Amino acid sequence: MLHQFHDQFNSEAGAKIFQQFKFEQQKTQIAQLINQVTDTMLKAKSSFISNVHEIAQLVLIVSDGRGLFLEGMKVVQTSVRRALEAGLFMVFVVVDNPKNKDSILDVKVPVFQEHLKHPEIRSYMEQFPFPFYIVLRNITALPQILSDALRQWFELVNTGVT
Repeated sequence: MLHQFHDQFNSEAGAKIFQQFKFEQQKTQIAQLINQVTDTMLKAKSSFISNVHEIAQLVLIVSDGRGLFLEGMKVVQTSVRRALEAGLFMVFVVVDNPKNKDSILDVKVPVFQEHLKHPEIRSYMEQFPFPFYIVLRNITALPQILSDALRQWFELVNTGVT
């Protein structure tokens, strides 16, 4: 967790959050991460007493987005579904290096289905388990992208869509 719920958020806290982004992790157990985030957010939500308004919760995940199914496609899909059912609005920011010869937009994956003898080859992004995602090709645009995502989330919350 980059910022504790009970800590005040200000420009100094925001700068500290961005300083923590290292992008050095070799792999992420995304289902485990989503389950932990869901539990943490549900616990935080239950600590607030709000009879008037539903509490809206936003989760931002910043990653290269590769290897999300290391724990198994069904396991990841189940954890994402659980988070969505818990009312979490998740935005996955895919950091994609435009200099990389294999952009995440070009990656293909085999999809096995019981009724087919051979796997189907599909776009990785077709199988991407997060309904809201942004492909970020220029890392210097991250603050602007995050602020745009936050603005859109506020608009959704105010219209009651989340």
